[in-house]
Amino acid sequence: MSAPPKSNAKAQVAAANAMTKLAPIAAWTMLVVASLVLLGWCLQIPALTRLMTGTTSMKAISAIAFIASGISLLGCARRPRAGLACFLPNLLVLLVGTASLLEHAAGVDLFIDHLFADPEAIALGNPPGRMSQMTAVAFILMGLQGMLVSQQRMPRLAHLLAGLLLSLGALSLTMAGYGYRVGIIQMLPVAVPTAVLLLLGTLGWLVLQKPIGIMRVAFADSPGTVLLKRAGIPALLMPPVLAIAIRAAEHLLDWTHTEVVAAVGYLSGVGACAMVIGMAWLLHHLDEQQQKARRFHDAAYTDALTGVTNRRGFDEAIEHLLQGHRGTDHGFTMLMLDLDHFKNFNDDFGHLAGDEALQITGQILLESLRPQDIAARFGGEEFAVILPGTEMAGGRRAAQRLLQAFRTHDWPYRKVTVSIGIANSHPDDTAATLIARADEALYAAKSGGRDRACEAAVGPPASGL
Repeated sequence: MSAPPKSNAKAQVAAANAMTKLAPIAAWTMLVVASLVLLGWCLQIPALTRLMTGTTSMKAISAIAFIASGISLLGCARRPRAGLACFLPNLLVLLVGTASLLEHAAGVDLFIDHLFADPEAIALGNPPGRMSQMTAVAFILMGLQGMLVSQQRMPRLAHLLAGLLLSLGALSLTMAGYGYRVGIIQMLPVAVPTAVLLLLGTLGWLVLQKPIGIMRVAFADSPGTVLLKRAGIPALLMPPVLAIAIRAAEHLLDWTHTEVVAAVGYLSGVGACAMVIGMAWLLHHLDEQQQKARRFHDAAYTDALTGVTNRRGFDEAIEHLLQGHRGTDHGFTMLMLDLDHFKNFNDDFGHLAGDEALQITGQILLESLRPQDIAARFGGEEFAVILPGTEMAGGRRAAQRLLQAFRTHDWPYRKVTVSIGIANSHPDDTAATLIARADEALYAAKSGGRDRACEAAVGPPASGL
């Protein structure tokens, strides 16, 4: 018998509160990094525009977009539904991304890239001050995501945008610093700080969204949550980390193209194997924890002497089934059993013999009932059986089967018989009224000569308990 599931609302609230702390951290990181980059452009300090020596500079217009997104994210983290104060900065991000993408696609100059001189881009033959195509697409998606989250609209679309942004951010980080060609389109390189802030900003907006889909797993208290947290981040970071490591080796060791391809293949295989082994170990660890918890659960709901469910488990099971009866009109039948003349048995043969008789009773009940039926020790020599989805006729057949099992068992010392009361659940029943009717039927069976089963009267539940 398994007890009704406990609510894990407190655990989910705690997990949600912990994850939502990421939003202000992401917002402040965007604001600080983008402000430093913008200061670098104002003072013409290349080290500040790069933040990483030897990498591509973050463009000034990209820094402005990150500042707008950071201000909006910080406002929404402090006060959901902040209105236009959060909506307008995201609209600016969307417009900046759209204008930059239009410049690339149509070959026009909308004069949003001329804030500061950009000798590096001019030397490479690239449009000065212009963000890459991938960054422009990312800002369009991030602006839309922020607008939806700040207004708490269309949560499924907001989650879809977050998924696209995460994949785009991972790709940007993997290809950061590299220019490449897609067909006839020459793709400009993405700066490493830009790629990092895109990922961080997306996660910041994601944790402020209503938890649906995969985020429900992230906020839950389950093995799936542990697996997502332990495996999701390594899976997201493995491609960019691998790309950065190979790029460093390419420059330091002067690798050829063939050696780079071989290293990519080898390290990808090693990384995939490491993740599989890590997840296998994690699943094994979670399975061990579940088995241990199951053993503790079984011990808490099992009668130590007889092996059937204890009174605590019986009380929870009957309340659960009565709620189901009221909600779905799925009835059940309860049997109340009492060993006949058990006090005399104890007096004649001793309490150890009585304990043995109780153990045999538990064995008979477990062997004679269906897997879904619940046998419980109600107290002393009295037992209760719950038959889910069974009407009175089914309860009558189960009672006769139990009577026959007690009569034919090879008992030590002397034969032990049982009296049984049968009661069918009623939509208006409480646990007390149903047990009272079953007790009345059990009393009738004992008064009628024992070693028999009697049925409770059909009708409204008895009162008085």
